[in-house]
Amino acid sequence: MKPGFLILDKPIGARSSYCVDRVRKALGRDVKVGHGGTLDSSASGLLVLLVAGATRLSNLVMGMRKIYRVAIRLGLETTTCDYTGETTHTSGWDSVTERAIDSHFFSFLGWRLQTPPKISAVHIDGRRAHEIYRSGGDPNIQPRPVLVTGIKRLSPISRDGIFEMLVTCGKGTYVRSIVRDLGRLLGCGAHVAALRRERVGCFSLEDAIVPPEDFSFDRDRLVASILSIDAIAQLLPCYAADSVDAERLRNGVRMPLASARRISLGQFPPDDVVAVDTERLFTIGRLDRDADEVFVVPETNIQRNGENVSE
Repeated sequence: MKPGFLILDKPIGARSSYCVDRVRKALGRDVKVGHGGTLDSSASGLLVLLVAGATRLSNLVMGMRKIYRVAIRLGLETTTCDYTGETTHTSGWDSVTERAIDSHFFSFLGWRLQTPPKISAVHIDGRRAHEIYRSGGDPNIQPRPVLVTGIKRLSPISRDGIFEMLVTCGKGTYVRSIVRDLGRLLGCGAHVAALRRERVGCFSLEDAIVPPEDFSFDRDRLVASILSIDAIAQLLPCYAADSVDAERLRNGVRMPLASARRISLGQFPPDDVVAVDTERLFTIGRLDRDADEVFVVPETNIQRNGENVSE
């Protein structure tokens, strides 16, 4: 099986781990399948699955910028910060204006400390926060830095106190926490009424396939839908290298950047991360500066034909 990315439009109610398991079953248990970041079962939208050697790119995909469309209901806060939780606070929202909502968006932009919801997958002393909470404990979740690069309102407030907004954010950001904190700033409370992930880095819902209702995937359709690992080159600065440099990278030896030919600059690339593309090898590496020369240090090597290759 050649390495690549399988993009699903996950429906509400399905767990990300279940999607991975059903795809693995369809492709064959000997095929590695992973994910590039989970999506709440209460949410829908883009789920990036990694197939065969592409599973080595999990951390890279998780670090990509994400775009969410979220419907927010004013006047009610819940234990989960979304519509699935129990009500913890209610308050009138009639005095809330759209101008007041927009005025608070700036406080969420950039690097900010955010406290994840108590019902979340955050690890605390080896246990998930939601496990501690549901067993009667009170998880001591510490604020953590997250990056929000865009937030805007998409609709007016409806008669039911609902409006939509679009959020662009980085790894580890909880949109549920943004909504919870916005509701508190407005003084009325709020929770997520609907959440849909529309984009992850270079992947969009246009690339996605819709799972069958019973998740009985057709293997041939799945294989035909797998995107090549070349898709990642849209995100990163990408270089072409000859067979000599490819062998260096394959053996874990750094390669002089000057000996490679630049193919693309990449879109919103992570600092000092580049891709090197050769006929048989695809490498993700980091730049290393030595005196006046720059080298590519290989971190992840993926054989294009699906054969195993050491990192």
